[in-house]
Amino acid sequence: MMNVYRARIVILVLQLFSLALFSTAASAQSKAEMRKIFARAENHFLYGDYDLAKELYLQLETADNQNIQYKIGACYVNIPDEKEKAVRYLEDAVRNFSYDSKTASFKEKRAPVDAYFFLSKAYLINNDFDKALKTLETFRDLAIKAKDKGGISNPDFIEQQIRACRNAIKYRESPVPFTKSSPGPILRKNTINDNPVISYDGKTIAYTERNGLSSVIMFSKKEGDRWTEPRQFLPVTDPGDDISSCSLNHDGTLMFLYKTDNYDGNIYSSTYENGNWTPVKKLNANINTRFFESHASVSADGKRLYFSSNRDGGFGGLDIYVSEKDASGDWGTAVNLGSVINTRFNEDTPFITLNDSLLYFSSEGHNSMGGYDNYFAGKEGSSWSSPVNLGFPLNTTDDDLFFHPFNNGRNGYYSSPTGFKEKDIFYISFGKAPSFDRVYDMRGTFSLNDRKIPFNDDYSVHLIDLTDGDTVDVGYPNRHSGDYNFITGPGRYRLVYTGKGYLTRTIDTLISANYAGRVVDIDVVLDRDPNYAAQAEQPYERIDLTNIPVVASIDSSILIRDLQVSDVTADDERDTTVLYYTVQVMALYNPVDISYFKHVSDIKVLYNENDRFYRYTTGVFKLKDDAYAHRDDLFRKGYPDDLFIKKVSRISGEKAVFNERLFTIQLKATKTPVNMRTTFRGYEGVVETKEMDGLYHYLYGKYRTFEEAKSDMDKIEGEEFKDAFVREINMLINK
Repeated sequence: MMNVYRARIVILVLQLFSLALFSTAASAQSKAEMRKIFARAENHFLYGDYDLAKELYLQLETADNQNIQYKIGACYVNIPDEKEKAVRYLEDAVRNFSYDSKTASFKEKRAPVDAYFFLSKAYLINNDFDKALKTLETFRDLAIKAKDKGGISNPDFIEQQIRACRNAIKYRESPVPFTKSSPGPILRKNTINDNPVISYDGKTIAYTERNGLSSVIMFSKKEGDRWTEPRQFLPVTDPGDDISSCSLNHDGTLMFLYKTDNYDGNIYSSTYENGNWTPVKKLNANINTRFFESHASVSADGKRLYFSSNRDGGFGGLDIYVSEKDASGDWGTAVNLGSVINTRFNEDTPFITLNDSLLYFSSEGHNSMGGYDNYFAGKEGSSWSSPVNLGFPLNTTDDDLFFHPFNNGRNGYYSSPTGFKEKDIFYISFGKAPSFDRVYDMRGTFSLNDRKIPFNDDYSVHLIDLTDGDTVDVGYPNRHSGDYNFITGPGRYRLVYTGKGYLTRTIDTLISANYAGRVVDIDVVLDRDPNYAAQAEQPYERIDLTNIPVVASIDSSILIRDLQVSDVTADDERDTTVLYYTVQVMALYNPVDISYFKHVSDIKVLYNENDRFYRYTTGVFKLKDDAYAHRDDLFRKGYPDDLFIKKVSRISGEKAVFNERLFTIQLKATKTPVNMRTTFRGYEGVVETKEMDGLYHYLYGKYRTFEEAKSDMDKIEGEEFKDAFVREINMLINK
């Protein structure tokens, strides 16, 4: 969302390269095919699909092509959890650069001057400040020369990056302490949980679960003191998979959300009525324009909407605006918050506190320590105080956005990385944090002496300050790994570890003010409580999968084609082709109804043409042990004992295959074949397919959008085709 837009703005500001739009993909076997790979990679890069672009550029990598090295490095800089890989490629790229590099040309082997900028960014993200500063200063000198050639229009951006690097050094010397804990282990693990939003009354939470370029919004309601199992935000009309959560109103009955809308960027809303969300509704023209709107949040009284937009008349890129409800109850004319909040750079993700006194937002300007940082500013009548950086370690040298304040800023909800391609949502506490010169990461692994299971909220860690006896924080072990952590300062603490059916353990620890390290490791193993009545646990009903019904087709959103699925071995850790481990529930020749798979919500169907099996799997695990733990949990929940752990790899020696979502018009379906020449006279290109329902289906045309297909269908005449309808198809594109 915001990151895609920001990356595009950076490229436009520097004006040192342009990208071409092409399509088609191929393997790297001939120059013509390599040219097609390059064209598709350029297209992905332009639209922020850096993972896809990177894989294609890597197929073109050669030691003498610094332009490709530059592009690979620029991709890695924009891919979470892989940014450290950028340095090697960009260091190689700057060995051969040119002011007049035609970087969008397949024939070009010289890197553009921009390579220095991306290299400095890679150094900064990896906290190599000396190299980052030196590289930025080199880039500034080169950019000044480029300006004479018409190659740069905004040197202020470079100066801002130099200031950010110096700010980073300063902030890391004076960290701002906070504690963080899970809001409860309610979120699905092994995924990216992002954009947490909480209603002002604290009884509704929503967040965005991301999977590649698609995403879904999840929400949960608080019943008593516990959160319900998260449910997917599913209005009556499908909102699409380009959505992200933005904010909730006071009682959680109104949600604002962002839709990419073909990179136009717009704000929508939906209301919660009778246990369901209404179809999303696009906000009026005072909010959404032909420009880019990326985020909106509403005040506690529902009268003001704070949002970000790059419309004309602002101070730079994205600016923050406010709109008040007019007499009709709709949003009125937007007003820019002014130069105290907005800078020449990008400001985004505004939130106002319950008492309407503090505005929290993110910015690339002000005194950022690199990329976006989180800030707050006080409201003083109709004006604002100077923004305050929330400091390190909440802010880092990378992009840090979407801090959602709670309790008038004493706490907040924030998404942080927890593993490779994983982010979880944490409850942040500033209120009890004393003024420390140093902060420490108190962490460890929570485990059980008799078994390995996925943890839930029956297992917890309480952090108690022994000076005053107060509970500073409550944490929960990671569902699969058992890892936990707290960020705190010097002091005397007690850690209390509890688990259902296990003996409580208590560990006291002292962190002195002169302790030289930054990390305090405390692992714990709980022993089984011999007095615990295990029979008190209600047994799960045995699940019978022998009579699971066959269906006509598989939902394309859960179907993954042409990946290698194989048995695990002792040598898997050395196998670099393994993408992940999973639990195979069934393997059949026919598609079946996945609603029969109880207690799991992440079923994926793996299929390839070699064995023609539909493999029904659950879980995506980096570690094999986590897959085994998930399988054991399924056994406990009543699944049969013939579940297998499988490793998933890309098929060796084959071209990568991707699904392209298209639409077609089904003219009719019959039990026996028809004479296509006479039946479909005047309709060129009708295709006959025999599908799993045993019928012959006659399909006409391929369309990239439903609307385009529907428009053509409405032109079809004749009683014989009165039952024609638009349906989705999946084309396999060899890349």
